[in-house]
Amino acid sequence: MRKLPIFCLLLAALWAGCTQDPSDQISALENALATSFQESTLDSLITAYEQGIQGDAGSSEKLHYASQLAVLKYDHKGDGSSAVQVLNDALGKYSKGQNLTESIGVLAKLWTGYIYKAEPTHKLYPEDIDLMKANLQKNTPWLDSNLVVLSTGMMNTQTGAMDKAKADKFIEVSEAYGNIAMSMNQRDKFVEIMLKAAGVAKSIGNSNKALQMYYQVENTFPNHPKAPTALFMSGFIYENDLQDLEQAKAMYEQFLERYPNDPDYTDDAQQALKYLGKTPEELIREFEKNAQAQ
Repeated sequence: MRKLPIFCLLLAALWAGCTQDPSDQISALENALATSFQESTLDSLITAYEQGIQGDAGSSEKLHYASQLAVLKYDHKGDGSSAVQVLNDALGKYSKGQNLTESIGVLAKLWTGYIYKAEPTHKLYPEDIDLMKANLQKNTPWLDSNLVVLSTGMMNTQTGAMDKAKADKFIEVSEAYGNIAMSMNQRDKFVEIMLKAAGVAKSIGNSNKALQMYYQVENTFPNHPKAPTALFMSGFIYENDLQDLEQAKAMYEQFLERYPNDPDYTDDAQQALKYLGKTPEELIREFEKNAQAQ
């Protein structure tokens, strides 16, 4: 008779463990990792995500778990191959009818790592690369959605400064999207995305990234209506952000040679060359001299 109560207690404990919502454990581990990074907490959260994907959670929760698992494996474990496989698999199984803003945004991060040969993704299997690319190509509306989400609140309206973390993610997703747009022969989309991202890069002081993106636009599509903007902005960055007057002069001269009749920036390029390198005092004296002459 004594064994029956013990058996009942064991059964009750087992039942409670089986019915406990795994999302509570995952939420607690996410908060703990965000508060204080510990390798043990990271490993526990990775295990919890893996169990959550295999459990009874809904499709949206499993996509979230897979997305966050992929980020942890890529960022903290240097395991790009596993990250890509996890997310590709989740998109294949659980994406139907779901909001893919988060998942496609993470996949874009992984794709940017791949196209720039970042260490975690330099050993991907060809089939994983092809599937990752296909998932991005068929889900470009979700890439647009991800960029909208990232841009929301990116600018602090009180200080006028950008949130660098959001800006960096915006640039990262934009680079992936631009590459995918090129693969789909979407010239205008490529130019639109790259110009916006270059502007964001300039705003957070990442002049080299901005120059890289402007160069891609003007060099790839020199006859595009927005190509003059890209070339002029390159000169502007060299002059005003990097104080490299030699390169600025070269960019402005190149602009006037290639786009002498551009309605938006020809006058600006001419003026920039005229006053390049002059101090504010020198400019004031020159303006006063011209005013007296008139």
